[in-house]
Amino acid sequence: MLSPGNPYVLPSVAVAAGAYLAATLLTDASILLRIGILVLLAGVVPVALNRILGGSPSVDE
Repeated sequence: MLSPGNPYVLPSVAVAAGAYLAATLLTDASILLRIGILVLLAGVVPVALNRILGGSPSVDE
């Protein structure tokens, strides 16, 4: 699921990095909130999109 074969990982990581940087520079958000945003966008979103849009299975045969 969260593998290089998932086409949603790279864009999600790029968006997560931008969101983390924006939250750091533009707000007084706590480190826990910023890390939560990073984990959500880089870890949860690509897995969910892969499942919803019918991407590759998580186990290689």
